[in-house]
Amino acid sequence: MIKHYTFSARWRKKDTEYIETFKTSRKIAQGFCSFYVEEKDYQSIMKYYSKKDSLLNKTKPPEFSVRLVFVSFSKEELDDAKYYMLAATGAPKGYPQPEQGEHLKKTFSFDCGNYRTNRKQIAPFRIKKPKWSKNQVNFSLNWEWDFMFFKKEFYQEVFAPLGIKSKEVLQHSTGKPLEDTVQLDIPVAESSIYLEDSAFDIYEPRCGKKQYARQYLDFFPPFKKEFNFHICYTQEEFDGGFKRIIISKEFCNLLTKHKIIKYISTHLIPMKSK
Repeated sequence: MIKHYTFSARWRKKDTEYIETFKTSRKIAQGFCSFYVEEKDYQSIMKYYSKKDSLLNKTKPPEFSVRLVFVSFSKEELDDAKYYMLAATGAPKGYPQPEQGEHLKKTFSFDCGNYRTNRKQIAPFRIKKPKWSKNQVNFSLNWEWDFMFFKKEFYQEVFAPLGIKSKEVLQHSTGKPLEDTVQLDIPVAESSIYLEDSAFDIYEPRCGKKQYARQYLDFFPPFKKEFNFHICYTQEEFDGGFKRIIISKEFCNLLTKHKIIKYISTHLIPMKSK
């Protein structure tokens, strides 16, 4: 696992000359700017800016700050994982209808006003009839990126034999089920996960329920008990009520084989083994 840190400051000329000796996410100029580096360079930069100030010079530039922003994983770490948190669900293709959040009233029930807390889908999504591009079999929706939609023929051939269920999707203009599109019916996990004292254990209460932070700073915490599944939602909610999608290695292999996701850690966060 490689940690990536962001540095921000109002950089001086001598700072830019020093920073240029490292591999950074962007070239910096004088003035306020941010960039991120991998852990090995972070250690060197921190050591440099930890020196004591001299009588005539301050070591750190004004507004200097640093924080851990994300982690990445090697192919070996991805290979060793049994389960993954799915960080990419397909390129967004349109919005649920009607737009501007009005779809929420028609599609979900809520325990706490319109907050995404313990919400449940009670009706099919209504969308514009999708225009499938060549070789495309999957998409997600803007605003509702934790739902997955597939070409019906592809679903029946690849996922249905695994016992994975689907839901119909309605064409908004007619109210009739789309003949070529289905929503993957993703069940909620049978177990909670070990979030306590993990890098994900940052939350704010909303309507009496914890909603955990979105940032990915470590392997994803494991389930507290084993159960068999190909794909499921976490019981826990994150950043505004979205649940996380967890997939098995077999399901991951299907997604990468059909080029729905890439086998990289911006699309997959390996789940920590117990």
